Amino acid sequence: VKMRTGIDSGKNTAHHLLPMCRDIGVAMAAIHGRSREARYTQTADWSYIDHCADSMGDGLPIVGCGDVYHYTDYEEVMGRGKVGGIMIARGALIKPWIFTEIKERRVWDISSTERFDILRKYRDYGLEHWGSDT
Repeated sequence: VKMRTGIDSGKNTAHHLLPMCRDIGVAMAAIHGRSREARYTQTADWSYIDHCADSMGDGLPIVGCGDVYHYTDYEEVMGRGKVGGIMIARGALIKPWIFTEIKERRVWDISSTERFDILRKYRDYGLEHWGSDT
């Protein structure tokens, strides 16, 4: 299951839903660290994601997501030992090489030519998979 912290900003509800998810057999929950109302206007609330993970203990693995743009973001969150994993979405759209950075535990300072080559491949994969609108 993937969910947000809640519907309205400042009214977190995911921690109430997680035990119900576990009880009906959900194997894992991913929590996006913002409410539906907040969308992308606020930073992800990783303290709340950590709280949810703590509250579930070993009963339901929690994957967190939101505002992971650098390997240091990944290392910081995983280093706290609260979540079982991290889902990277917008960070990968902005910087598709983030997974190389995480794997190699370093900033990959690539040239603009290398960046465009990666983005071209990304575009080509999308066209191959989904086709063109024209």
